[in-house]
Amino acid sequence: MSFKHQDDIVFGIAEELVSRSDFFAADERIATVYFGGGTPSVLNKEQISTLLSIIKQHYNLVENPEITFECNPDDLSLDYLQMLKSVGVNRLSIGIQSFDESHLKWMNRSHTAAQSLECVTYAAQVGFEDITIDLIYGIPALSAAQWRDTVQQALQLPINHLSAYSLTLEENTPYKKLVQQKKYVKPNEDQSSEHYDILIQEINAANWEHYEVSNFCKKGNYSKHNTAYWQYKKYLGVGPSAHSFDQKSRMWNVSSNKIYLELLAADKNTYEIEILSATDKLNEQMLTGLRATWGVNLAEIHSGYGYDIRHLYNAELNAWMANGWAKLDGDQFSLTDSGFLFADYIASELFASEE
Repeated sequence: MSFKHQDDIVFGIAEELVSRSDFFAADERIATVYFGGGTPSVLNKEQISTLLSIIKQHYNLVENPEITFECNPDDLSLDYLQMLKSVGVNRLSIGIQSFDESHLKWMNRSHTAAQSLECVTYAAQVGFEDITIDLIYGIPALSAAQWRDTVQQALQLPINHLSAYSLTLEENTPYKKLVQQKKYVKPNEDQSSEHYDILIQEINAANWEHYEVSNFCKKGNYSKHNTAYWQYKKYLGVGPSAHSFDQKSRMWNVSSNKIYLELLAADKNTYEIEILSATDKLNEQMLTGLRATWGVNLAEIHSGYGYDIRHLYNAELNAWMANGWAKLDGDQFSLTDSGFLFADYIASELFASEE
């Protein structure tokens, strides 16, 4: 990204922030700000400060909002971390993926294993107390013993949150093409399940919480930003490809930087919109709610949508509880550690259909 073009995009984002400030009602307070969706670490101090200043000027923030910055280990020099702290960023999300050099090269990551460890140490030295890292499991060459060492090593770092994702074959990715060409081995479900079990064992041994399918934290250190997704709260995304949700519809910005800037210049909407039906909203609440430890409230689903899950799916609920996949505490239906492996399946079984 050239410096000129980078300035143009930042200016466009600033303009969109101002134009969409009525997305939230005047009495709605914003608890989180998230710089992500690509490489926000290309931004300099002036650009980050400008965007934060506009947000504070045009949005009703809580007193101490969670301000997260997404970054890669090779972006985080000591100077850059000090700058982020000085402008008000108070949480880091670092895409570490692995502490093993060969696995990082296999994933085509640009950082080294040494940088993975060094950047977290630097972040703590600068004074960041809220640090989350991402790890990947299910890599074909990753042994169970290596994965256990990886998790243990992560939990010994000065972090309070961890996201761990199973390697998947995504459409239109180099990995999928290499698998199709039989140059790479595809992920093995049994291996991924074994890695997941090891992860849960180590998380429990460290007395951390497993509060969402792929997210773990020291007691009470939930990601406020991501928790909003799982609790079906409103969120506004700005910039190319950003997604927004207002509990009635979903919006997504155009992905092209050029078209995004042209639409802003013409004072036109940068996004497409999908109005959600009552059935869409019900099914989305089921899908997102069951991914988190809080689950869904069956009484609220019944009163809000006239959908009686207890009556319609009594046999399924009992079977899932008997399997140890789910639990029912009064009206609160939620999944266990083992049930999280089947979260999407269980949610889809409870989906309502359009009449």
